[in-house]
Amino acid sequence: MIRRLLARFSLRKKRPGYFSRFGGLWTDRDDADALTAQKLAQRTITPADAELIRRWRTDGYVILPGAVAPNVVDRINAEVETIWNTLDPRFRVERGGTQTALDPKARGAAAKLLDLYVYSPSAREAAFAPDLARFLQLVFERPTLLFQSLSFEKGSEQPIHQDAAYVVTRSPLEFAAAWIALEDIQPGSGELSYYTGSHRLPEHLFPGGTRNWHRKRHGEAVHAEYLAGLHTRSKAMGLSLDLFRPKKGDILIWSADLAHGGSPIADRTLSRRSLVCHYCPTDVQPFYFASNPRRSTVRAEGPGASYASLHYPVRD
Repeated sequence: MIRRLLARFSLRKKRPGYFSRFGGLWTDRDDADALTAQKLAQRTITPADAELIRRWRTDGYVILPGAVAPNVVDRINAEVETIWNTLDPRFRVERGGTQTALDPKARGAAAKLLDLYVYSPSAREAAFAPDLARFLQLVFERPTLLFQSLSFEKGSEQPIHQDAAYVVTRSPLEFAAAWIALEDIQPGSGELSYYTGSHRLPEHLFPGGTRNWHRKRHGEAVHAEYLAGLHTRSKAMGLSLDLFRPKKGDILIWSADLAHGGSPIADRTLSRRSLVCHYCPTDVQPFYFASNPRRSTVRAEGPGASYASLHYPVRD
């Protein structure tokens, strides 16, 4: 109980010197441009690193072409196929807010295979691909924890949203997400969509002054108002709603506050295979470490990289 109260208190602490009252990563600091220039002058980052950081700060995301090798993607797809063909009892899926064991009827549209990386070395290889791991180290400046993943076969058609409203960490904006393309994404497949630059929308607070929406405390009406407001505020700032049509192995990494979602599926015969991963610095920790301590085990995957899971046991 004490751990949960302390974790909740940390979500409300004001942090001056950042775009948000809740703080964030160093790239969210008011002086981040000066810090980037300083790092470049000290040669702790390269000009290519500095350009990625500039795009991250301006757009709220970066794209890493071909960051995952084709053979790794092929192994992931083969493993997912085996998981479904055997109805592997180790795995669970989430659909419409409900988690269930694998069922052939649950495969496909809106079904999310949870935390594939726990039992899949290939998924971990993709989730910690060198270019991806390096960028996360640049913006976290601390070891990286992979704490959640969702695997999709079809477009989610999820409304435009910000992850900070649902993904709860001890510091609400100190996390990032990666969208890994497991095939060439075709027009009309329900592509990932996002408002470029929307991570700098005026901050939305839910009742009680939190960044996280709670279904029971806040209710659906508050949620609907929030979702509609993302479009209104993005359009008021003149932001464009863009689509991600990557090639197999490309990665898009976005910040906690980028407004994004799944576009409508125009062609139901098309797949949109992807692996979405959520990361935070190891000292930040996902909220489930406090609410469900038995799921707080962390396993090292390599230098500066580790993973945990809310859904499955992880052995250290």
